[in-house]
Parts: sequence; structure tokens; C-alpha cells
Amino acid sequence: MAASGSEVARGAAAAASPPRLLHVDALRGIAALLVVCLHVTQFFHAQRAALPALSGQWLAVLAQDFDFGRIGVMLFFLISGYVIPDSIRLDRPAPLATFAIRRVLRIYPAYWVSIPLGAWAMWWLWERPFGWGALLVNLSLLQDLLGVPAAIGVYWTLLIELGFYLLCIVLALRRSLHDTRRLAWLAAVFAALHTLGAFGAWLGMPLKLALVFLPLYLSYMLCGALLRQVDDGAAIAPAPRRTLQALIVFYLTLFPLAAIWAIGPFNNYVVCGGIALALFLLGTRVMPLRARVFVWLGRISYSLYLFHAPLTMLVLWWVLQQPSGSAWRGGHMLAYLALCGGLAIGVAAVVERWIERPGIALGRRLARAWQARTVPAAARVA
Repeated sequence: MAASGSEVARGAAAAASPPRLLHVDALRGIAALLVVCLHVTQFFHAQRAALPALSGQWLAVLAQDFDFGRIGVMLFFLISGYVIPDSIRLDRPAPLATFAIRRVLRIYPAYWVSIPLGAWAMWWLWERPFGWGALLVNLSLLQDLLGVPAAIGVYWTLLIELGFYLLCIVLALRRSLHDTRRLAWLAAVFAALHTLGAFGAWLGMPLKLALVFLPLYLSYMLCGALLRQVDDGAAIAPAPRRTLQALIVFYLTLFPLAAIWAIGPFNNYVVCGGIALALFLLGTRVMPLRARVFVWLGRISYSLYLFHAPLTMLVLWWVLQQPSGSAWRGGHMLAYLALCGGLAIGVAAVVERWIERPGIALGRRLARAWQARTVPAAARVA
């Protein structure tokens, strides 16, 4: 008996949802913790004049000198490159439409909840002006493109993610998303563009830094996509394989050494990128980590990334309202990190359970419905 369109669509949807990569979830959890550590210590360290009894400042200096947040962000970009292209398969019904539906309902529901909280905790509570128009623009996630103040400043990475999704769609339309030659060529071109821009910036040339950094992030994501092809056992020709190897050597050694020579070892984004790549290779090849706590943190990492900054600012505001002799104003940085991090993890777990999961489920249902509309037409053609 021939399968119905809905049955085919359900089968295609099941094939599009492979088992979770637990070691990649664990890497997400580590990346999220690095970002949280930087921002909590950074926010409290910035108020050290108002908190003269604050101890443990060395932790903030350490997190800033080695830029834990940048390491975490670059690790997130590598992970996105590793998993996102694999979710677009042109041999499945309506691959691009279903990808877009799933991604929108994966990204936006929890993000929409975080924006009003961010406007209140990071602007209005501190009596800083932030208009309703800016709030509405922030709901689109295009605030950085439109020159509108961001409700939560750390969200610039989400715009990079959207840019990568768009690149994946363009590559899929060109039948190049799983073409290792073109992926390797693009990754190398983006690396060269960033390198030229970086050296120009170090020499004092007037360059728009956002345009300089975008090629670097895209290059890292494409390296992640190539590494996934290698891990999946794809047949890779010698040229793209050598290109990938050369890029890894470049990002791990040559580029960081040049950057250290140019601007020093500390707070150096190139060194952070090298550390992130080393962690990624270690966690996917040498010592895959599947500890339950890190896997769980990886599953709530998106909400943890969204909510940690406004929640930290709420805690900081409350601490600053306490009397000058209060023990709350003279704690250790580790205590504040534990308090803010624990609060953020708790809220992230709730948001992941009641907002992220329903959004993902809705995205899958809508994607299946879209596939069911396209499968009969495809069957008639066959």
C-alpha cells in the first residue's frame, strides 16, 4: 500500500531529528558558563567604586584578561557550524521552508520573553532612557542593523547566527551546503578577509569593525561544518581536507602568535578564538565530555545565554540598594557569581521547559504540516 502524504511527512520529520549529540550539548554548557562568568564578574567589577568592600576582584581581572565570554561565543559559533547545516537536507520535503519555520520558533519565543525583562533590568530600573519604539525594534532582533539601542547588549551574537542561517540557505539553493570544496574555499576566503582587515585595524586604518569581524565568525562556522563532514565519514577530496587542516593550524598557532606580537596576549580575541577551537577539537575528538550536568546545562544554554545578563543586573541593583554596612555589599566575587549564576540557571531551566520546548514542538508540527502540503505534489511528479 502506498504511504499517504502525511505519513511521508512524518517519516521525513523523524529523519530530520537525529539523536542528540551529547558531547556537543556538553560543549554548549561549558560555553554558556564561560559567558556567564565573564558578564557577572564584569558587571560587579564595574561597580567597585560603589562596593569598596567587594573582594575577589582577581576573578574579574582573570575573566577579562582571558576574555572568557569571547571564548564561549567562539565556541558557540563552532557548534552552530557543526550542527546547523546538517539540519538542511535537500532530499527531504520542503527543506528550506521547514528549516526556516523550525529556526524561527526555536530562536524567537524565549527571546521575546527576555526583551521586556532586559529593558526593565538594564535600562528603566537604572533610570536610563529606553523608548517603546526601541523595545518593538528589539523584538525583531534587527536592532544592531537598524542602529537602535539593544535592550540586552550581549545579543549581537544572535544576529550573527541569523546571518549564518541565511548563508546556509543561499548555499543550499546553490547545491553547495554539503559541498566540501566550496565550504573550504569560502572558509579560507573569509579567513583571508578578516586577516587583512585585522592587520589594517592594527595599523590604524579606519575600518568598520563589524565588517571586519563578520568574516571571522563565518569562517569559524564553516570550519565547524567541515569538521562535521569529517566526523560523519564523508568522502572529502584532498584539496578541501588540506584547506581545513591549514585553517586549523592558522587559527591555533600562526594567527594567535601574530596577534600576540601585535597587541599582546591579554584580552586578545584571536587568542580567544584559538582557545575555543582547541576546546572544540578536544571535546569532539580527543575527550568527548558527556557528564550529565554539562549536557543538561547545554540543553538550557540558550535561555541561560538570554537571561543571565538582565538577572545579574537585577541582583546588582538590589545589592546597591542595601545599607553601606550590609554584608551584601561586601561579599566575595565568587559568592556573587554563584548567586547570579544559580538564579540564571534556575530561570533558564523554567524557560527551557515551558517556552523553548513548546516552541520547538510547535515548529515541528508546522514544519510537518508544510511538508504534508508539498509531498503529494512531489509524489505526483514522481
